[in-house]
Amino acid sequence: KPEKKPEKKPEKKPETKPEEQPPVKEAKVEEAKVEEAKVEEDEGAEKEKDAKPDKRAAIKDRVVFHSSDTTLNAIPACNDSVLATLTDGGMQYLIAGARGSVGVKAGRYMYEIGIIEALQTSEQAWGWGTPKPRQLVRVGFSTAGSHLILGQADDHFFFDTEGHFISGHVVGEKFRLTPSKRFGKGEVVAVLLNLDPSSPNAYTVSLFKDGERASNPQPIPERLRGKALFPHVCYRNMTISVNFGPSPKKELPFKCRLLGTSAAADAVVTPAPKDGKREVMLPVGFPDEGTFDWLDGFLAQHPDYFELSDRKILEWARHSGVWTPKAGWKGCLDMPEMSNFEIPEMDNLSIRGVLNAITTVVPRNYVVMQVKNNLLEEERKKTLARFSGSFFKKVACVVMGEPDQEFKDQQLDKLLKDKQFRADKEFQTRQQERARRKILEQRQKEVEEARKKSAAQARVVAPPPKAPSQTKTSGDSSAEGSVKKEEGDEVKREGDKAEDSKQEMDVDEAEAEEKAEKKEAKDEGEAVKEESKEEGEGAKAMEVDAEEEPPKAELTDEEKKMWFRPRRQYDLTEAVMTHSFPKFSIPEKEEGFDEISFAWQGEKAAREYLKEKIVAKKKTTRCETLQPSEWFSEKWADWKKAFAQWQRKQVELKASPEHRAKAKAAEEAEDSTAAEAGDIMSVEDINDVGGGVPLFKAFLLEDWVLLQLAYELFLLVHAFKRDVDDEDRPGVPEQHLAFYYGKYYNKTLTFKAYGVDNSVDLLKLVKDVVTWDESQVLTATLKRSPDDDISYFVKLTEQCRRERQRRLDAGDETARLKITQGALNPPAPLQPRGQGGKGHQQWQSAPKASSWGEGKAGSRGGGKAGGGKGWGSRRWY
Repeated sequence: KPEKKPEKKPEKKPETKPEEQPPVKEAKVEEAKVEEAKVEEDEGAEKEKDAKPDKRAAIKDRVVFHSSDTTLNAIPACNDSVLATLTDGGMQYLIAGARGSVGVKAGRYMYEIGIIEALQTSEQAWGWGTPKPRQLVRVGFSTAGSHLILGQADDHFFFDTEGHFISGHVVGEKFRLTPSKRFGKGEVVAVLLNLDPSSPNAYTVSLFKDGERASNPQPIPERLRGKALFPHVCYRNMTISVNFGPSPKKELPFKCRLLGTSAAADAVVTPAPKDGKREVMLPVGFPDEGTFDWLDGFLAQHPDYFELSDRKILEWARHSGVWTPKAGWKGCLDMPEMSNFEIPEMDNLSIRGVLNAITTVVPRNYVVMQVKNNLLEEERKKTLARFSGSFFKKVACVVMGEPDQEFKDQQLDKLLKDKQFRADKEFQTRQQERARRKILEQRQKEVEEARKKSAAQARVVAPPPKAPSQTKTSGDSSAEGSVKKEEGDEVKREGDKAEDSKQEMDVDEAEAEEKAEKKEAKDEGEAVKEESKEEGEGAKAMEVDAEEEPPKAELTDEEKKMWFRPRRQYDLTEAVMTHSFPKFSIPEKEEGFDEISFAWQGEKAAREYLKEKIVAKKKTTRCETLQPSEWFSEKWADWKKAFAQWQRKQVELKASPEHRAKAKAAEEAEDSTAAEAGDIMSVEDINDVGGGVPLFKAFLLEDWVLLQLAYELFLLVHAFKRDVDDEDRPGVPEQHLAFYYGKYYNKTLTFKAYGVDNSVDLLKLVKDVVTWDESQVLTATLKRSPDDDISYFVKLTEQCRRERQRRLDAGDETARLKITQGALNPPAPLQPRGQGGKGHQQWQSAPKASSWGEGKAGSRGGGKAGGGKGWGSRRWY
């Protein structure tokens, strides 16, 4: 065996020692590390330094919360060092706001707050999926006269309990802080405002919690620099303490002056309200004539006034983040829908009671904005009775008549903006339509290209398929084989011919298909062109609009003459307006006012203007509250009784053989009565004109209908004047005839049942009794009193019947009437039954008023159906 050679061990390489760094290079590395440490330390270090001693004079006034700078639910207490809030009747869902009386425009100052207690609220206040804090605190600064709720304008900035810094509107710019820097109950929070241009944190605001920094310095918006900024606090369901100095509750890492000790040169002090009475103003204006627009302008010029109205409650709730399930307002501007919050305390209007209670004891300037109530004397007295305190001055401001030129210009400017907004919307719609058209055209091109591609592929003919192979069977004779071979050759030749013809057919079909597809594409192209041609000018206009700017709206000549711009929502609903406008009046000092002012026109012009408005409104508005008087009920009952007796007498006359014989004998007698001779008006007894025959013996359906219609309209004229007792309502207007007819007679006035189309033609049937005057008001042409004998109407009807019969006998078919049975016994009008769910009414027919007879079972009285003594089912003779 060969000897094994000893394995060689790998030689170890000598270890190389790292080269020693030169001393200069080591020193530079150490210096870089020290510099980095210093930078990190500087970034985390507090840049704010101790305040330098300031020998300038400090402000003398103490920082307080004036009533004009606090919401109604904010209650300052303990010498304005504690802010509480109302928590009942729905007020617990609204944010309270308070702004301090001292602001700063230079220097560096701070103030502190602390949360004393937090109250709980219902989960119903917030919508599902969008949680909101049950308790809330916002601390920051705002300008004088800005909105009292932080987050609703661009003239403030603040921190909140959730760790947010918000500059401007809530939906605008927002900066989120570290979540761990939230603050809550038991913690002292300081807000530091730095307006010192020489400071490294110039024009910033910072938040400190329990003496430690809770946020990085946040820059103040450019729009607010140079303005006086006032401390501002908003809270909900919290009781907070406020410290404006002289010393802080929690020391900061540096010395800083509190806002209550600010230098007079750096501060702006809001003067306290002068000692004296506060105004309670009631604007009085005609509905839908710029009342709310005037009020908005007044409040903009007088921010110290607080509006008391339902629209302000809704606005307050919206600014407080209260969730409302229904979008928009219902009702009217004066009384908007207040039951859609789905919060019991808000839906049952308890919040109104709380506001009425607090406003009567808190001295401040109020504007009680209630369009309807301010126009009614009785309601005005109730409002003034609430503000009975000696510190209130009660003022009525009449905003009625032709407005001043400044207000007219404002209305035209708003109207022009509304038109421009609609024009921009239409322009955007045209732009979208043009973009949609382009997309359709592009798709059409793609479809045509795909069709052409498929047609080109169809023109490529596939190669002919191979002929099927022939199989041979063993055991066949040579003769049979030769025969089969000849047959096979023949079949092969026929197959080749068939293949050739098939190939030709395939080519023809492909060409035909290609032609058909080309024709189809051509037709579709022509259809598209036709569609474009049909739209024509519209498409061209849209192309022009796409290249140009949106059109500028202009006012027409008629719009330039308008005093008040039209609004989408009325001040009052139609029902409220109809019910209350007759009682509208101008305020008097005797009602309890200390002063009455007129904003637009003088007192005399305003009174005349209101009177003209009321008179014009009465001519076009129904009197919904009108109820038939007892006098009318008695007259109507007497008529129905007599009418039924006359009809029964006619029925008895036609049904009794004895009466028929007497009537025949009377007709054949030589000594005719005056009635038969034609002197109808001289008849003394319409029930017996001779031989027991009544004057109405020949009455047909149309005669009874006209008799009843004539008396109903005659009685309606006199009853309306007696019951309304208003010289501004001389009678029943033409457009409201059916309404008043149904209100008095509980029947539906159907023109078709009388064979006419309108009220004008209807009155032509009884023109000897009633007619329309020049003002289209129902007027009686028959100069008789309702207390006179009603038999006169039977004589008048008989006279008209004879005249109509003579015209028919002469061949005048225009005298023939087309009256139906429904005119004598029309259905009763529908009346609300008052059943069903919320917002829903079921309707039923009112009880039928019998026009004759004493029938109970049948709709027309007697007969075998148990209808009593009426007409029953007898036909008309």
